[in-house]
Amino acid sequence: MSLPFPLPAPHRPAGSLAPFVWYSPTTSLEAQDLWNLACPAGLPLGDQGRFLLRAAGQSGARGAALVGAIPFDPLEAATLRVAPQPRWGLPRPPAPLTPSPLAAVRGLTSVPSGADYEALVARAVAALQTGLLDKVVLGRVLHLDLAGPLALAPLVAQLAGQNPAGYTFALELAPDRHLLGASPELLVSKRGPTLRLRPMAGTRPRLADPDADAAQAADLQASGKDLAEHALMVDAIRDTLAPLCRRLEVPSAPQVISAGTLWHLATPIVAELEDPACTVLDVVERLHPTPAVCGVPQGAAHDFIGTHEPGNRGLFAGAVGWCDAQGDGEWAVTIRCAEVTPQQVRLFAGAGVVAASDPASERAETAAKFRTMLGALGVQPGEELGAL
Repeated sequence: MSLPFPLPAPHRPAGSLAPFVWYSPTTSLEAQDLWNLACPAGLPLGDQGRFLLRAAGQSGARGAALVGAIPFDPLEAATLRVAPQPRWGLPRPPAPLTPSPLAAVRGLTSVPSGADYEALVARAVAALQTGLLDKVVLGRVLHLDLAGPLALAPLVAQLAGQNPAGYTFALELAPDRHLLGASPELLVSKRGPTLRLRPMAGTRPRLADPDADAAQAADLQASGKDLAEHALMVDAIRDTLAPLCRRLEVPSAPQVISAGTLWHLATPIVAELEDPACTVLDVVERLHPTPAVCGVPQGAAHDFIGTHEPGNRGLFAGAVGWCDAQGDGEWAVTIRCAEVTPQQVRLFAGAGVVAASDPASERAETAAKFRTMLGALGVQPGEELGAL
């Protein structure tokens, strides 16, 4: 087996963002150096992880971890890199007192536009009412054109400080291109044989008035439309996990949880794997894309998205995380996220559409979801954002 010679870490100015950072409720990880090691084409995701970590060990990095991101479309190549000297257990960075200053926004564009998104939802509802689909998740991308580059390290600190129960991440895709965000949704974590998941479906925006905010949470918990959508997702995940597990604990009803500016329905799932050789990436490959980002049935929903949603999601609505040499790791769903270049920020938000969905309500849900990243960027609600 021929291995490329690992390159030394490039010089980075003091205070700059590491090529990979991860802050979760249980784990902190930073990698100041990432290796791009060659992997044979066509390997399943779990086998890619085994190959790359074995190659890292043969290159001298015996304590290496694998980090990266998986695109929404599982047929597209994953971005997997080796962290030869990961630093574990670092404290979360102190959140700045004020949001990271954003360079002047020269333009803001939603693709599709708000009106076109409502029309897309209406087409999906028509398809759902024929029985072709049970659920489909439709997304849109918000483009912010900037007058200058962002300070990324304070931005990630802001996200981590505002979302202590979430999964804050930043991954360098190229020298001037980063994927970063604060996902509220755990796709799967693995510690030994134990799996933990916290899938989400069903959303309400949080409100400043405590009584009104509590009413929002109660409305979500009692919503027949949202509970039915959530049950579709949980049933699909249960069916996927059952062949892998000797024990599978799925609560009979979801919880209402707070995730920054939003309420969500979430179901915490605990399972025990049958095969000790199964890695977290093997499980990710089986689960992704879940009904939370794709739909039910998966194939029909994926086809609808590919046909009707403008553009390619790429890494949006995929998965991001890490895997160690024991096959343990954490992977979050790549939502509440952005792709950042010096002159542009691209944000993604999606909403689950079922036969009872209202197009205007689904549009409002995506607008509310954009606010996690917009708030961290220092973009305040205004007339232009109100039109989202």
